[in-house]
Amino acid sequence: MKSLFLLFSFIITLQAQPVLDQKVPTPKQIIGHELGDKFTSHSKIEKYIFALQDAAPNRVRVFPYGETYEERTLYILVFSSPDNLNRLEEIKANIQQLSDPRKIRSSEVERIAESSPAIAWLSYGVHGNEASSPEAALDVMYQLASRTDNEINFVLQNLVIVIDPLLNPDGHERYVNFQITRTGAKPIEDRAAAEHNEDWPSGRSNHYFFDLNRDWAWLTQKETQHRIKVYQEWKPQVHVDYHEMGYNSSYFFFPSFKPINKNIPPNTAEWGEFYGKANAAAFDAKGWSYWSGEVFDLFYPGFGDSWPSLNGAIGMTYEQGGQVGLRVKRNDEVILTLKDRIEHHVTTSFATLKATADNREKRLKDFYRFFKDAIDEGKNGTTKAFIVDPTKDLSKAAKMISLLRQQGVEISQIQKEISINGLKTYFQKKEFSKIFPAGSYVISLEQPAKRFIMSVMEEEPAISDTFFYDISTWALPVAYGVETYWTSKPISIPTEQVNEVQYPEGKIVGEEAVYAYVFKWHSNDAIKALVWLLQNDYKTHVAMKEFTMNGEKFGRGSIVVPVSSNPTDIHDKMKDLAENNNLTIFSAKSGYTEKGINLGSDRAVRLKKPKIIVITNTPVSSESFGAIWSMFDNQYGIDFVPMKIDRLRSIDLRDYTAIIFPDDWGNGQGYKSQLDSNAVQKIKTWIAGGGTFIGIEGGASFASSTIGKIASVKIKEKKKDEDEKKKVDDSTRREEQLSEEELEKRMTVEERERKQRLEQIPGTMLKVKLDNSHPLGFGYDSIIAVLKTTQTMFELSDKGYNVGIYTKSPRLSGYLSKEKAKMLEETPFLVHERLGGGNIILFADDPNFRLFWDNLNKVFLNSVLLMPSIRDVTMTAE
Repeated sequence: MKSLFLLFSFIITLQAQPVLDQKVPTPKQIIGHELGDKFTSHSKIEKYIFALQDAAPNRVRVFPYGETYEERTLYILVFSSPDNLNRLEEIKANIQQLSDPRKIRSSEVERIAESSPAIAWLSYGVHGNEASSPEAALDVMYQLASRTDNEINFVLQNLVIVIDPLLNPDGHERYVNFQITRTGAKPIEDRAAAEHNEDWPSGRSNHYFFDLNRDWAWLTQKETQHRIKVYQEWKPQVHVDYHEMGYNSSYFFFPSFKPINKNIPPNTAEWGEFYGKANAAAFDAKGWSYWSGEVFDLFYPGFGDSWPSLNGAIGMTYEQGGQVGLRVKRNDEVILTLKDRIEHHVTTSFATLKATADNREKRLKDFYRFFKDAIDEGKNGTTKAFIVDPTKDLSKAAKMISLLRQQGVEISQIQKEISINGLKTYFQKKEFSKIFPAGSYVISLEQPAKRFIMSVMEEEPAISDTFFYDISTWALPVAYGVETYWTSKPISIPTEQVNEVQYPEGKIVGEEAVYAYVFKWHSNDAIKALVWLLQNDYKTHVAMKEFTMNGEKFGRGSIVVPVSSNPTDIHDKMKDLAENNNLTIFSAKSGYTEKGINLGSDRAVRLKKPKIIVITNTPVSSESFGAIWSMFDNQYGIDFVPMKIDRLRSIDLRDYTAIIFPDDWGNGQGYKSQLDSNAVQKIKTWIAGGGTFIGIEGGASFASSTIGKIASVKIKEKKKDEDEKKKVDDSTRREEQLSEEELEKRMTVEERERKQRLEQIPGTMLKVKLDNSHPLGFGYDSIIAVLKTTQTMFELSDKGYNVGIYTKSPRLSGYLSKEKAKMLEETPFLVHERLGGGNIILFADDPNFRLFWDNLNKVFLNSVLLMPSIRDVTMTAE
């Protein structure tokens, strides 16, 4: 491969001073300062984008592609030669052909590879506080628009360059405003200065405090949704994601560290090595420090390097030391400036572009080969297709299928009922047969997106390492709770291509209700309907027991909406709720049922209108708070009060139904540092008076008897040996075996590092036995899968209900050491304790983590919407 690459042709030309087109304004002429003197706001970046569009129409096209939650426009800028810009649609069509080898002949592949430019996409600023990259984007854009030298002309002739100068405008604006308010007349180099230490929640995340560099696969945030849509339109062959890391580091570029997702082919890693050498040559020419092949892996499919790599590009992360203000003194006494950081990113930008232009034809052919090999793998591999049975929850299945369609996955639907044998499903070893109804979805792997499909659908990512930069497992159908199977045999039955996903039609079953309207609690759509009813002061009840009405079975958690106690418009409102939420609602002429409780039973408990506090700001994990905020705002429309923790001391809590303590920064110690004994007693008094306290991870740890002493449950500690030493028999001799504590004292640095890795729980899928007779378990089967991302563990509660318990041998997928698995066995995931007239609910892990574990929405919202009204959970018993 090396013989085909021209690695170092750009080194000499990098030294030459380029000739610039004076008609193109410099960044300073538009934004008012030299790059590196200040951080540039979105509005000024936007102003420069328009200036380039006006000054260099023969070099650049500007495409707005969406808006952020704070209504800032997202842009891509496309740079190329005048000839290429005039035929962009033709170039995009050529690339689309290469990305689907089923529709193109080999001779046409050769023609396109010889004549078409490659597409290189550079993404800057996905983390708003890694602020050198948008500044670098301004310089890269200026040079691409203004330079007239032979090197830039060669690059523009051979490439279409897509620049996204700022992926996360909202977070970046927070950071710029922070710097404006914290920086004085001149920058301070001392690392302890305020300008180097951000206020909560920092500018890293978007408006809802989501890390957009973890969202490429799941599309929970609108910025990601817009980006993936426009990315699929251009389908680049190279994608670079520009970041910053700690200021004491130098510069990282590919090749990546291990593990590499098994669905990414070796050829991608070879190209990563190639680009690493190209960047190294550029840095060596300037005498700059750098490193590669460490820390940053290519495993989790939600990253801005691995997701493009699973979609045919050479996806790479470049990391510059930074995340500080304009100047800082590093530990080695070197002064690191924003100008230094900009120059480093600009250098790798042009090194990457030049290397791609030099190897344009090879890159295009390998891009085609990526998809050809993917289709062949789907045809010849052991898994031929996934089949989704949507019967259990039509809306949830449709949501998952819609996500896959947005990701470019081809999906079809079975037109008539069929029996398929040789099936497997998640966490069951034996093959079996099943009858699938008409409308079931088929995802054939004999398609270009095969590698992406496998990466998000497979049961167990291949794991040969014990170090993970992020989570170690994620199977999408399990996270969504959608019944999915796979087969090793081709599916040769009539299917129809899914172009637009159809959600179930909402409807009222029966005539206008006389007594009540009833809907089941098995779908997330039911949550939306209940929220609307409660927040608009309609009377609703939750059934604590099963019943049968008009031949239809209703489980625990079913919602009963009486006619007589509600406004006269209830009939129209229920019809609207059914239609707007894809929900089936049943009408009841009588409160008398055929079996089980009657609709007017005391076991149909009246629900309170929710008035919810969610603790925010320091010491709360912004990511944990943000997941709740985004869920409440965007998925369910739940009103709530975000409240700083110091307000708890002075506010009258009596009117609030629930207080949520999200995760904190110290496994409960963060909350402890903010709340004294008087504040804790105030919370306990409120609970005893009927309030519901909900603690998540660190919030749960704080409430435990180990720290805050709100609940009786204890944090589980690792048991130490009773004796420092113990004797063991050997067949030939008896020798002393040191305790684990004594062994650790004698470990080498390498041995200690490995031990720490082995003890991590890096995001592992675990099996939980759920008590679905308890209101917290309403709407679920008795076994659920959860994602554990921390080492927080509790002892079983002696005084309450251990609603969710990790099973024996709890690991379903992902990395978990035997020692941690043993410690987790039969410890609680979810605890409910009573205190006076109120509830304490503790989650050992965050059920809302990154909002892609959709199947856990209800267990969390049961705690928020149902539990504040339930004084006696034994009403579910016979």
